[in-house]
Amino acid sequence: MEVTLGRQRSFDTEHAIEQAMLLFWERGYEAASMADLSAVMGVNPPSIYAAFGNKQALFEQCAAHYAQSIAAYAPRALDEETTTAKALRRYVAEAIEAFCAEERPRGCLLVSAATNCGKGSAGAQELLTGYRQASETMIADRIRRGITEGDMPACTEPDLLAKYVAVLIQGLATQARDGATAPDLGKVAELALNQLPVSS
Repeated sequence: MEVTLGRQRSFDTEHAIEQAMLLFWERGYEAASMADLSAVMGVNPPSIYAAFGNKQALFEQCAAHYAQSIAAYAPRALDEETTTAKALRRYVAEAIEAFCAEERPRGCLLVSAATNCGKGSAGAQELLTGYRQASETMIADRIRRGITEGDMPACTEPDLLAKYVAVLIQGLATQARDGATAPDLGKVAELALNQLPVSS
């Protein structure tokens, strides 16, 4: 979609959000200045404010774009697989693939883009905390479904196991950002996932 602002040249909104997302992902919320964002988006600062609002509002759109595109593997994996164990294994495997993709910044925007920020970035931190909590809830719901359908033991604690998987995912994202390879992360994930409870 193109947006035209007054006398300013029209620009592709989706492309602009994509470029801003990549910068936030690479540098983090606080370190991505409006001048830097303007440069990568190809849009001058007044037009950014007119089209997207302030930096926080732009970041919100970028995080939503990330969740709906890059991270769309998560709900698909949890919904499409026939058992909880298969769903969680696919979820983790596709997360590693996304975290280590060569053509994008490594790691996960929802994990790292607002870490170590000051008080002025509290809104961005709260936003990403919300995304991570929603992901954990989604995992817990899939585990509850597994208990109901009989592929997970009845004694399984959904919230505790969901947090276990969430901690694994966030750790893998951080390791990927630090340069760990996909094969190495896969071995770590396999070790962790071998602990999943399965109905006999």
